[in-house]
Amino acid sequence: MRYARCHSVAAVAAALATVSNGHMIMANPKPFGGPDLDNSPLTSSNYPCKLKGDPATFYKADGLDNTMAVGESQTLSFKGSAVHGGGSCQLAITQDLQPSVSTSWQVIESIEGGCPSKSGQGADTYDWKIPDGVAPGKYVFAWTWVSKLAGQPEYYMNCAPITVTGGQSKRSDNETLEILPRDSQFPELCVVNLADINSCKTEPGTDPEYPNPGPNVVRPGTNNKFAKIQGDNCVPKGATSSGSSGNNKSDAGGSDSGNESSSPSVTSSSSVSSSTSSASVGSSLPGFFITSVTQGESSSSSSSMSPASTPSSSVPAVASSAAPAGSSSPANSSSSVPVSGLTGPCTAEGMFNCIGGTSYQQCASGSWSVVMQMPPTTKCAEGQTMTLWGRDEMPPRKIGRRGH
Repeated sequence: MRYARCHSVAAVAAALATVSNGHMIMANPKPFGGPDLDNSPLTSSNYPCKLKGDPATFYKADGLDNTMAVGESQTLSFKGSAVHGGGSCQLAITQDLQPSVSTSWQVIESIEGGCPSKSGQGADTYDWKIPDGVAPGKYVFAWTWVSKLAGQPEYYMNCAPITVTGGQSKRSDNETLEILPRDSQFPELCVVNLADINSCKTEPGTDPEYPNPGPNVVRPGTNNKFAKIQGDNCVPKGATSSGSSGNNKSDAGGSDSGNESSSPSVTSSSSVSSSTSSASVGSSLPGFFITSVTQGESSSSSSSMSPASTPSSSVPAVASSAAPAGSSSPANSSSSVPVSGLTGPCTAEGMFNCIGGTSYQQCASGSWSVVMQMPPTTKCAEGQTMTLWGRDEMPPRKIGRRGH
């Protein structure tokens, strides 16, 4: 009797140990949460990042040194044993250093199938990079996972503070900074299986295919069983996706209410050295990244836009080139004429408002941004869209799928 009782106690202890060491926690980059970070799936109440307690305390980066250079190989690794047959993961970043339920994320890589286990048997490590187009500065990195064989739809998410530095290549003396709309490179994060966030669900036993995986997609799994995610607008609260889910198409063409008024003052200046920029590297408009663009040695006119009413964080003045290298500046540049745009609050996060085909602004963090000029010879689609570009003006976009 005593042996049977001891055996039962040992079995229970072993089962509890399996549960406590089960599931997965991101080991590298070093995540927020410290020793209190548990490995259970997310609920709507602790989205994002397994948030626990006071955000200001939870998101402290003390002792978490995750410094990485653009373009250099990084390692994603895990702790835990219950890989649930693998599944699909996304890697994303945000400039919001204390992410909340309505934070907008930018996906820099999607791993469809084979994550966090390529074979479905044990945890693997993955190589990834901070892509070109991400400016140096401080970000929050997120790893999300939709498990394959958990028996029920689940969603996991760990986050880590990261500091992005410039790549190894030397910057040219004729290099300026240009704002790139987030939709031109990095789509919004896909969130599923959290009823209070959205209605999107995955099918147990499958490797989810993301409705908008972005330009960097890998499929390292050896036993993939892909399936579409079911639902519309599978993104965080307040965000809007231009991708479709399953057989449904998301409503990306809705319009926002906004008061037509004069935009912030736009002044032009000529004979400005192309190597000078008033933009602060690492600081950009919400939903935008700053990237470097090489210009010719001849000076060209540039427009300086000063924001008026902006979202919660201060926005630096940004100087953007108004004429390509080697071309003459157009007479009576349109940058010298104020352009009317929308002001005040907006609800369709990420929505672009194209004005006259030559200027645009974006709904970011609940407010309309300042009006900005389109690059020379490029037109946007008039009105409010999620893609900004007119169908006939869409720049080429190459999506490669590579294995680890």
